[in-house]
Amino acid sequence: MVLAFLWIKVKEIDKNRIKYMTTDNILPFQIDNVTVKGRLVRLKDTLDEIINRHNYPEIVNNYLAEMIALSAALSADAKYQGLFTLQISGDGPLRMMVVDMTTDGEVRACAKYDQNALEILVKNKETSIAQLFGVGCIVFTVDLADTDDRYQAVVDLSGATLADCMHHFFRQSDQIQAGIVIVADVSNDATTSSKYRAAALVLQKLPSLGGTSEELEKEADDWFTDLSLLGTVTKKELLDVELPSKDLLYRLFSERGISVYPERPVTARCSCSRERIEVILNNFSEEDQHNMIVDEKIIVTCEFCNEVYTFVK
Repeated sequence: MVLAFLWIKVKEIDKNRIKYMTTDNILPFQIDNVTVKGRLVRLKDTLDEIINRHNYPEIVNNYLAEMIALSAALSADAKYQGLFTLQISGDGPLRMMVVDMTTDGEVRACAKYDQNALEILVKNKETSIAQLFGVGCIVFTVDLADTDDRYQAVVDLSGATLADCMHHFFRQSDQIQAGIVIVADVSNDATTSSKYRAAALVLQKLPSLGGTSEELEKEADDWFTDLSLLGTVTKKELLDVELPSKDLLYRLFSERGISVYPERPVTARCSCSRERIEVILNNFSEEDQHNMIVDEKIIVTCEFCNEVYTFVK
């Protein structure tokens, strides 16, 4: 029997088992005298490493690339050590999409979909997030390292794009004022080895410290200005590998006063291992294990990286 493990959560990191590395980064920053914080994520090699391990349709790859960039932007703001998981699930042709990211920037991702139903939508050019996922929800989960503590937020899937859905989440769940731009594309440039590119630029307004009515009004006006400047960024700029991330941020927000902090690397890495899967198998009864055997073997495939593990019985 061939088993497909979709959800293998890991608390510890095996530093000796790194499957693939990249040099993609998250760039944290603050603007407007530290009243607004943000993260700029730009990915390419990471996406190739993850997506090339699957055989997904391009529409799935595009949304997966966006979700990976978004997950990197959200997890970079965390004040914990552990695992951040972003999941979208629904009753449409694109059934589920999952991204796992550690606070060290190690990421893996996968998707589930109905091939025939998806082909019909793509043929009819019906490719909004609502059409692809149908009625569904976004789930944010944080598993803290070295403890059994877990924090989770669930919000209905609402909006035509992933950025729309995230704005809805911030309004409904965290009640945080935020501006989000998420883009992804497939490169047809034969001179580059990276096919997929994605970026996410997130602004979040910090809680007001109060003040006079004039000060509060200025604070609101400044936030409106910040969002307006965010709205001027183009997809081409965000995905331009020749434009350094710092230069892009200074181009957008230099007049607002911007502080840029050290970049954080993002690496494509799956945390599955033969040892961990063997532990999972041993938790099954002898009868269940016997039913898994085909030709004196149990074969397990990790859904995140398509690594195949064979256990001879």
